[in-house]
Amino acid sequence: MLGDTSSVSVLAGKKDSEVPAAVTDIGCEREINEDRYAVIDSPCGQAWIVCDGMGGEVGGELAAQLAIDAIRRGLESRSSQTSDDGLKFAIEEANRIIVLRRQNPAFSAMGTTVVGAIIKNKKVTITHLGDSRAYVIRGGEIEQLTCDHTYVQDLVTRGLISQEEALSHPQAHVLTKCLGAEPIIELEKKQFWIWQNGESEGDKLLLCSDGLYSLVSDEELAETVSKFSPQEACVSLVELAKERGGYDNITLAILPLKGELREECPDEVEQNDQPKIKTKSILVK
Repeated sequence: MLGDTSSVSVLAGKKDSEVPAAVTDIGCEREINEDRYAVIDSPCGQAWIVCDGMGGEVGGELAAQLAIDAIRRGLESRSSQTSDDGLKFAIEEANRIIVLRRQNPAFSAMGTTVVGAIIKNKKVTITHLGDSRAYVIRGGEIEQLTCDHTYVQDLVTRGLISQEEALSHPQAHVLTKCLGAEPIIELEKKQFWIWQNGESEGDKLLLCSDGLYSLVSDEELAETVSKFSPQEACVSLVELAKERGGYDNITLAILPLKGELREECPDEVEQNDQPKIKTKSILVK
């Protein structure tokens, strides 16, 4: 299921608040939508992928589409892989294909970011390359789960500028990593588990391209995702970004998780010989 420009996709058959949703929009200034998203059901689990292509003209659009297609093929062909290994393999294959296509001078500058979440049983694996992001939202609070691979994020990490200064830095979107830039990539992977909590309605996972979070604050993301159903929140956030200029393509996916996202595995789930450690929530209240 690929995202088409200015369309919202949902999975039917459940309450609105429990139905995942995704949307991509061309924005107000671009002539081409270089963003792509996909929902992929595979033996490795259900994967949600957001890509933000770059490279001008058809380069960025092609890179993002190549990535989505390669990730889909990779996941569907790895029946014996665990969810996280399957996603890693699929993204590495996407990188290989884009690197090969960059040998054509017409596409020598193309590449794409990627952020993906794959869910199988209670396990959630998140990986990314570039500046597309993953967030978790709980009870009106938000936490970023990924760290941007950008020049300004490196400055922030080194303590040379503040996070607030990074938002308006003239080189804010200069990437240090993306699919297609190098033959070998080092993917950052985080693993979480969904814990049942009858006292709360469950966390929501947000994946998005920089066209959203560059114009909508973390507080606004948390408030909107918490207040509305995923489908309503997708529409509302795109409209808000466009009201503020919408100078880039805008893509997001919102996934209700039916529990709290935590860093440790529940006792009843196979841990593959991992040591048991005290549980803690990602969001600290």
